[in-house]
Amino acid sequence: MKTKDKVLAFLEKNKGTYISGTKIAEAIEVSRNSVWKAIKQLELDGFEIDAITNKGYCLSENSDQLSAIGIIENISIPELNNQIIFYDVIDSTNKRAKELAAEGAIHGTLVVANEQTDGKGRYGRSFESPKNTGVYMSLIIRPQELTYNEPTTVTAYAAVVVSNVIEELTGKKIGIKWVNDLFYNEKKICGILTEAVTDFESGQIEWIVLGIGLNISTSDTVFSEEVKQKAGSIFKENEISINRNKLVATLLEELLTAHKELSITDLMARYKEKSIVLNKNVMIQQGQESYKVKVIDIDDQGQLIIETQSGNRKKFSSGEIRIILD
Repeated sequence: MKTKDKVLAFLEKNKGTYISGTKIAEAIEVSRNSVWKAIKQLELDGFEIDAITNKGYCLSENSDQLSAIGIIENISIPELNNQIIFYDVIDSTNKRAKELAAEGAIHGTLVVANEQTDGKGRYGRSFESPKNTGVYMSLIIRPQELTYNEPTTVTAYAAVVVSNVIEELTGKKIGIKWVNDLFYNEKKICGILTEAVTDFESGQIEWIVLGIGLNISTSDTVFSEEVKQKAGSIFKENEISINRNKLVATLLEELLTAHKELSITDLMARYKEKSIVLNKNVMIQQGQESYKVKVIDIDDQGQLIIETQSGNRKKFSSGEIRIILD
């Protein structure tokens, strides 16, 4: 571990407390001058470190700079510590995770970034991922390690887990819009993209990459005109946000463990409880065709049970929907 990382890890453990450079140097077994250089590097990286003569250095309790060290310090499952790959800027965490999966990365490997320059959503659409205000992460999943492993079910599982974690950490009520979006105050605050690779000969899924893009405190002003009409954030600019490192750590742990005590029936029951489309009139879009239906139910495979205007009921598994405001 580099000296800079050692200093950051020490400051993270003692967040909000002033500690002298000498004590830091002794604790991590480096020179006092090395500590000073590391502090300067961390400040250039955007970390809020206060320095007071005769008191020492202090990482602000409100510091929200995302880092691998910060995530690790909030993880309670030790074996996950070596499975986090952090980028300040990357084109796409899903793209990188797929590359790592193809190279043999183990189950639970996480790629996380502070900013994406080419983030993607469903159907190859752009997912705007501005720096310092969101969480963009992709988790590599080996299907045999999950209770359920169909991509559509994994997407539903992720939606339930992510919404639960956000609610527990913020107290804000989060809704799920079929199939992969999370909403708060009638605006999309999170997109989930599940991609899988199947072995051609066996037909078995080899691995799944679960991508999550979450707007924490993103201002409307940084979104494009098209996106700002639909997208929102969990927190407004003047609200006190949550620590993104803690959020990522909690999401990682929950995504890798919650399935053990959540049967498919229980999962879909919770998914339906959080659904914002159930019993609503929606406009369905399939290719160039669109038509109005009512969502009656959601089955255990994550398919919508819809009722057409003529009274016919059928399953709907692929396409897009838009809620019709009454």
